[in-house]
Amino acid sequence: MLSRVAPIMRKEFIHIFRDPRTLAVMFVAPLMQLILLGYATATDVRDVPLAVYDQDRSRESRELVDAFVQSGQFAVARYVGSEQELAALIDGGEARAGLVIPPTYAADLLGGRGAAVAFVLDGSDPSVASSALSSAGLIGQSVATDVQLRALERRGQTAGIAAPLEVRTRVWYNPDMASAVFMIPGLIGLVLQLQATLLTASAIVRERERGTIEQLIVTPIRPFELILGKILPYALVALLIMVEVLLLGTLWFGVPIRGSVALLLAISCLFL
Repeated sequence: MLSRVAPIMRKEFIHIFRDPRTLAVMFVAPLMQLILLGYATATDVRDVPLAVYDQDRSRESRELVDAFVQSGQFAVARYVGSEQELAALIDGGEARAGLVIPPTYAADLLGGRGAAVAFVLDGSDPSVASSALSSAGLIGQSVATDVQLRALERRGQTAGIAAPLEVRTRVWYNPDMASAVFMIPGLIGLVLQLQATLLTASAIVRERERGTIEQLIVTPIRPFELILGKILPYALVALLIMVEVLLLGTLWFGVPIRGSVALLLAISCLFL
């Protein structure tokens, strides 16, 4: 059987490496697909442009803005002088969120009355908006607690106050909780599936376009051997694509590979 399948495989390899367009589809398209899909499906909130309208201009209000920046999830795009200017920045896309600090912010916090700030958010991307909204609430609560505790300490009123509960968390397997670690392996499987389907289908279409499909049908080999000879070259190429996208996922997106690469490639053969 091998003596009959090998010439068909050799013919397919010649067609593959002779056509520059086929090579581009095989080895360039998967990289572009993984990069585009990797960024399109990312849900990490990093450096969201933030417009700040600080009416209080106190040390406490500056601490609040600094806490937003130091979280790594927000970056101050501009300080504005009115709510209309803030709204214009969000409408124009220069900012994705806005923070409005009222003039009584510090006085209310230090007086133990609690303070309210306005956080305006562009909700056109719901996943990013949800994460940013949750982060803003946690940041504001943490800063307010710190300011009020310091105010009580200055008054000597902290003796009867119980220390707040501190939850010390540890995240396993994905310490930075980066969405790429979760999404990229699935996208690699999707890219492989797309490429395997596209390449095997194009092999049959190419034979029909060139008028050689009839010659293959009448050759003295069994249909199973014909199909095997057509598919095996593309399965081997798909393994090369697998290695290519794995390297891209590791080097570009920082997705770590833990375990046996040989076992991963063997399972990929079953998948293909």
